[in-house]
Amino acid sequence: MEASPTKVIQYFNGEKQNLIPLFQRPYTWKESNWQSLWDDLMVQYELGESGTHFMGAIVSVPALAVPVGVSKFLIIDGQQRLTTVSLILCALRDCLDERSAARIQEVYLTNRFRDLEDTLKFVPTQGDREVYRAIALDREIPSKDSLMGQAYHFFKDLFLSGRDANDEPVLPAKVLTTLEHCLQVVMINLSNDDDPYLIFESLNFKGEPLTQADLVRNYVLMRFRHSIGSGGEQQRIYRDYWEKIEEALDANLTEFLRHYTMKDGDDIKQGGIYAAIKKKLKSMDTPEAVEAEVISIKRFSEFYAAILCPEQELNKAVQDRLNNIQSLKVTTSYPLLLRFFDNRQTNKLSNIDLEKCLGLIESYIVRRTVCGVPTNTLNKLFIQWARNFPSASHVQWLHDVMSSGSGGRRFPKDAEFTEAFLKQPQYGRGTTRFILCRLEKSFNHKEMVDLAKTAITIEHILPQKLSPEWEQELGTESGEVHTALVHTFGNLTLTAYNSELGNLPFAAKKDELKSSHIDLNRWILEQTNWRAAEIEERAKSLLSRALKIWSDSLS
Repeated sequence: MEASPTKVIQYFNGEKQNLIPLFQRPYTWKESNWQSLWDDLMVQYELGESGTHFMGAIVSVPALAVPVGVSKFLIIDGQQRLTTVSLILCALRDCLDERSAARIQEVYLTNRFRDLEDTLKFVPTQGDREVYRAIALDREIPSKDSLMGQAYHFFKDLFLSGRDANDEPVLPAKVLTTLEHCLQVVMINLSNDDDPYLIFESLNFKGEPLTQADLVRNYVLMRFRHSIGSGGEQQRIYRDYWEKIEEALDANLTEFLRHYTMKDGDDIKQGGIYAAIKKKLKSMDTPEAVEAEVISIKRFSEFYAAILCPEQELNKAVQDRLNNIQSLKVTTSYPLLLRFFDNRQTNKLSNIDLEKCLGLIESYIVRRTVCGVPTNTLNKLFIQWARNFPSASHVQWLHDVMSSGSGGRRFPKDAEFTEAFLKQPQYGRGTTRFILCRLEKSFNHKEMVDLAKTAITIEHILPQKLSPEWEQELGTESGEVHTALVHTFGNLTLTAYNSELGNLPFAAKKDELKSSHIDLNRWILEQTNWRAAEIEERAKSLLSRALKIWSDSLS
């Protein structure tokens, strides 16, 4: 490894080509970054050629290329700075006289008399190449739809109408001279024997921080030969696998990779995803082994995409169960779900049994929540089950491991669930709206109300704050009845008329609910009064449905 101070313009001088590798992210600098660089540049502009501004380190490694032609280097760190400097050069070219513009184009932006692939001296990562080529090579004025286009216009506007510290017009020619003489970096050149990724890892990144998913992608792609042309190994791995993973999961990629590493029973924290995957890949001696692991990651990413977006699941019964798990927000179950989906794809698990397993998970979560069992053990439980995942009899196995737990690991039986459902306050718990919605769906109304609408909320028939009319309705023990039953399932329903109902007396509430299309409200409308007896009776009616929906048995 060689490290030496140099002017940043040296990266654009001479017959060479600096490429941003596929594993790097697209251009991400925005106006705050451009303004900061401009302010630094203008300080040197005022000082003259004698001053220097240090822009940090830029790390490169020679790329594997043909023996003849333009020397190529992969930029391991410094992408955002070099991209911005190249865009500044493009903007200066389009603001200066013809002679100066030609010098910038032929000395700093292009390699003359070379094949098209070797023409540009700076080549961004895959997603940015078309825009950059249009600006730098075709000399098109870009739109502001891309960050590169916005950066170009930001600096060009300053060259045309900017003012210096003395409120004099900025001189583009002087800006060019300042850029050529005053912007300095530490050039770190790695040899073929150096591990560029070790350098990449240890750098103190500025600007946009790398996510765990970025680090994983970078490490995976660095295990393959550098991609220069269209047939490189890196490009093939990225195009055939990783790009598809990114497109399918987008912002959920990091969390998927965490759950992917947990599916075999390891407890991986948010900051440990890269380390876990790197450890696994580092033990693989051949590119073929690494590629096989990437193929596995892609396959599981398809399962994960269906878990996150159940509409992608073709089996309707499984899709419904996935929607329920989504509504319950049981993300701790995802490593285990990945194992189930993997077994279904390999024909070890049928759709019917997969739906039953998902139903058991739903029942397990609902019963525990209704009974007030703490959730802090769920992560460890699901990881343990993923670690001990069986090769057959999945439904019976899952029921057995769920039913064998006690204390904070328990699967509440009917007696405990019944007691909690009838008597424990449920309003305010995360699953209460979901439970009421599932109870509503159990009526199987042919014209089902769209319960996903945000306007459908939980309504207390007996209001949360007693009015004189309600105290009279409840009788002499109104306070005790209110405290005991106001937040129980017997007193809760769904409605889009929450604001209209408020603290209205029961008769007035019934009038408002007459136009309701929600079946949960039918029984309420048949009552003359709304007292303890009616609330308790309704709770029992709902309980009979709940016991069928969320069973603790396989019958």
